[in-house]
Amino acid sequence: MDELLEWMDYIEDKRQQTKVRHKLKDIIVIVLFATLANVDDWVEMEYFAHYHEAYLKKYIELKNGIPSHDTLCRVFGMLSPEILQQLYGKWQE
Repeated sequence: MDELLEWMDYIEDKRQQTKVRHKLKDIIVIVLFATLANVDDWVEMEYFAHYHEAYLKKYIELKNGIPSHDTLCRVFGMLSPEILQQLYGKWQE
């Protein structure tokens, strides 16, 4: 898991940095863990993150709390398919 988390630090964040409240890594980890728990929509992912916040903080900072479901959806939608494939490959390792 540490290697996967370290790899996420190298993913280019194309958002306007002056408007960023949540780290890209935090958003990816929330979506990854929620997906592994069979959560299948953005609203449920937000609820999942709130419920498991203490556990998630073992791996990510969540400096500004849990991102909204709209933020999860918008930011994850900005990731290229190539990055998602690489992420999946790293997870499989």
